[in-house]
Amino acid sequence: MTEPGEDWRRLDPRVIGATGTWCALLIATAAAIMWWRDAPWWLHLAVPFPILAVAGYEALRWIKTAYRLTPELVELRTGVLVRSHRSIPRPRVRSVDVSANPIHRLFGIAVVKVGTGHHSGSPAGAALTLDALAVPDADAMRRRLIRGADAGEQDVVARIDWRWLRFAPLSAWVLLLAGSAVGGTYELLDILGADPDTVLIPQLFSWLGTVDLLPVLTLFALAVLLVGIVGALGLYVEMWWDFRLLREPNGALRATRGLFVTRSVTLEEERLRGVEIAEPLLLRWGGGAYTYAVATGTGTVEEENSIYNASALLPPAPLGEAHRVAAAVLREEEDPTEAVRLIPHTRHALTRRLRWTLVTGAALAGLLILLGVLLTPVLITVGWITGVAVCAAGIPFSFDAARNLGHGVTGRYLVTRHGTLKRRTIALRRDGVIGWTVTQWAWHRRSGLCKVTATTAGGRGAYHVKDVLLPEGMRFADESVPGLLRQFLIPASSQREQEEAP
Repeated sequence: MTEPGEDWRRLDPRVIGATGTWCALLIATAAAIMWWRDAPWWLHLAVPFPILAVAGYEALRWIKTAYRLTPELVELRTGVLVRSHRSIPRPRVRSVDVSANPIHRLFGIAVVKVGTGHHSGSPAGAALTLDALAVPDADAMRRRLIRGADAGEQDVVARIDWRWLRFAPLSAWVLLLAGSAVGGTYELLDILGADPDTVLIPQLFSWLGTVDLLPVLTLFALAVLLVGIVGALGLYVEMWWDFRLLREPNGALRATRGLFVTRSVTLEEERLRGVEIAEPLLLRWGGGAYTYAVATGTGTVEEENSIYNASALLPPAPLGEAHRVAAAVLREEEDPTEAVRLIPHTRHALTRRLRWTLVTGAALAGLLILLGVLLTPVLITVGWITGVAVCAAGIPFSFDAARNLGHGVTGRYLVTRHGTLKRRTIALRRDGVIGWTVTQWAWHRRSGLCKVTATTAGGRGAYHVKDVLLPEGMRFADESVPGLLRQFLIPASSQREQEEAP
């Protein structure tokens, strides 16, 4: 890595070979399938051309791409058909993500993603990606862009404990991977010429007509579930292999992980605004939780569900370990999300959730019954069953969602909790709040509820206190950040005087 301020540099030329290798593997797979399916000879002759085309395009992209690191900016010029010149002021750099898939690792290169702390839809863009640099150059750029990430002694905040592998099956990935396995098997049979639509599936239905369905379907469901569990275990191992959370000299936090796709995410500690303890329903029942950083430049709340989340501070782990790591990251004696005494919300929040459950169940039932009257009486029965099922399942979730609501203030942090399918408890530094938004929908006003939102600069910039009574929400906001809302509030004495005035 050259010193900042020098001339433009190109990406590592080995990226051409890496992309060509990926393409060659795909084409080789396609060629094998064509050979299996006895494809015409002229299709085999066409196989090399996509490889040459992709390699040529990649070479042209490499020629047209250059970057440089100056004392003020990170700059990137790229584009084959459409040229672009992007730059990021170095003071705006919030995180640096270094990743490498198996082919990158084979060629000794890595992708560097520089996070800016803006949403992807913002004018500034979310990130600048260098695909790809030599591994030493990638690490050197990471150290230069993140203050405090220079080589030196590192403190280990947390590392993987393989006893946590028991939390892997407590995830929605089990069902997704199981469904993908069934769909993938169907597609593979179709590619290999087994013709499942006209041969295998009719034979399967014919066989099912001769056996007892209950044990067969039970065994099939268990087999699919087993495949999903094995897939979830494998995904956990791949994602969190050799996980370590390090505190580098002068405070930078660095998380490294990955078996096949390695990833290293470095975050400036001064950008840290708090922590989030996320407990999806199954994981919560198993006593586990995710731990995320609340910081500028780590993405949006929606990105939490992606496989590689830049804000993750810990794999799915026991709740006690999640609290320990959160406290260590914040340099506090105790995790604020655990130490705080949350103020529960009133019965109005429960009433609202129960009302929505009943309205949803009634609406679905009514729609199906109407279709049954117009089309077939079978839908009338389906409508009644659907309505009862939605209400029966929704009522316990409504009670759980209302019970999970809460807010409070402890030390330097305000804390808010909400959610049932995924319960989120967020501790946010009070000095990081730059504004408040108070939202009151039409259906809120009758019960006096509102949603109070704390706003921070950049990144995931909005954190909600949901379905709180308006006076309590205002009191919480004023206590959290004194003076920010006070000019908009009417003291209780003045309000009484106004009400008593003729």
